[in-house]
Amino acid sequence: MNIFWIIIDGICNYERADLHGLLPILKKLKINKEGFYFENAISQCPSTNLSLLSFLTGRFPYYLIPDYYRSIENLPSFKDNNISPLKKANYNIQSIIFGREQAIITKNILNPYYNKNLYPGDRWLDAKEVYQIFIQKMEHFTPSENNFFLLFFRASDPETDSYLNKTIDYFRDKDLWDNSIFIFSSDHGYYDKNLYKKRKIMHFDDIHHSSMQPILFLKIPSNLTKTQSKTIETQVYLIDVMETILDYLNIEATHERESISFKKLIEEDMDVNKDRKVRGDCYLMFQTIKKTMITKDEWKLLNINGEFNLYNLKEDPLEKVDIKNSNPKIFNEFFRFYLKTEKKAYGILKNTLNDIYNQSFLASLESENLFIPNQFPPQLVKFLKENLEIKNNLINLSDANKFNSIENHSIIMILIYNRMTGYGLKKLRRKYQKYTKKLIILDTELNDVSDQIKDTGYLKFVIRSLIKRRKLLLQRWKEILVWILYFPLYFNKHIRKFYN
Repeated sequence: MNIFWIIIDGICNYERADLHGLLPILKKLKINKEGFYFENAISQCPSTNLSLLSFLTGRFPYYLIPDYYRSIENLPSFKDNNISPLKKANYNIQSIIFGREQAIITKNILNPYYNKNLYPGDRWLDAKEVYQIFIQKMEHFTPSENNFFLLFFRASDPETDSYLNKTIDYFRDKDLWDNSIFIFSSDHGYYDKNLYKKRKIMHFDDIHHSSMQPILFLKIPSNLTKTQSKTIETQVYLIDVMETILDYLNIEATHERESISFKKLIEEDMDVNKDRKVRGDCYLMFQTIKKTMITKDEWKLLNINGEFNLYNLKEDPLEKVDIKNSNPKIFNEFFRFYLKTEKKAYGILKNTLNDIYNQSFLASLESENLFIPNQFPPQLVKFLKENLEIKNNLINLSDANKFNSIENHSIIMILIYNRMTGYGLKKLRRKYQKYTKKLIILDTELNDVSDQIKDTGYLKFVIRSLIKRRKLLLQRWKEILVWILYFPLYFNKHIRKFYN
């Protein structure tokens, strides 16, 4: 069986005036009823990398990586994923992905076509380039074998719709259209400022429902289903797409995951997500801002930096009226699930953190007097205290007697480097310098970066960022300027509470 998954970055499931609206070719497929079109699909993250990794692994984004800003080379391998069962079934796995970063982080999953000369600087492939590489790869394609082929187009290209048409025409000409499984989806939705009348920095900072509603279209060949093509309005999740395809192929994934199959929804009109709670996130464990959603049926719990709101999306799709006070039972149910997933995420990521810790110099510290003040990120502070106190004397600020009884030159203070601007490091150093003369500064990969304190501060961050990204300004100037000039200030607004 051949499986083709075509992803278009940031396309919404409705028509709009910009390049993030429902593409004409996808609208045509829906109108012609050439497959199953899902009116209410939801992604688990409004940013590309985390959404992509979520639906490829079948896991909530918050369970995957502790820190979005860690180096790509040190990301977990994601060897347990929903593509692995296809590999075990001898499927040939290939992909063509528009972005260098996405190609690198999925290299162990999707076997992407990669040539560093394709991505000078950090440029994106346009739709024509993705299509041309696809045609070249198809020259060596053997339809009689089992193949999985993923194509990832960028949204902000006016020619994307045209080359999607050409791609589908190719499938028809080669007699693949009616005999293969096809998935058309976006990775997430895109914030609609005209509809929601709110200012947002970027789409990946928004967990409003408009940014979480991608397009989803499945075409299942007649030898796998006798169900007539139709539009399905029942809610489904992108995290479940590959699980559903595996179900149709009678292939089972065995790794721990949160995904389920919605095959019974297609075949038997059974709402498989009824009473099921699903988590989505904008940010990860070691990031300054907290934006989390828990959805079940028409209900949505939203957490923005500790402020929890409850919405009924059926009655209030624009999320304008918080109804948690009038629905305490539902709110408490969702809040308990939130706390449960928080605890589980920390337990899962402790394995990754333990590997990093054991490879760092911290594991060799023994019988030292250590002081770790409260700071960002609090979860990493918690982890360090749990591990370092096993072999060392961990001093708490409240225990003044210990501070007074130990000579300050023998106390080591540990600070954590915030990659955006270094906010708070100098403040903490000044605040506690009377207690200690020794200082260790760590990044979130537990590397010693003590020599970088001289580079902290917003102005130095801006200068470094401009130098690093100067070659990209013509192609992505708006995104880069927002990132450099506004994001650090935005993050610091939320990080200050950890340094008061």
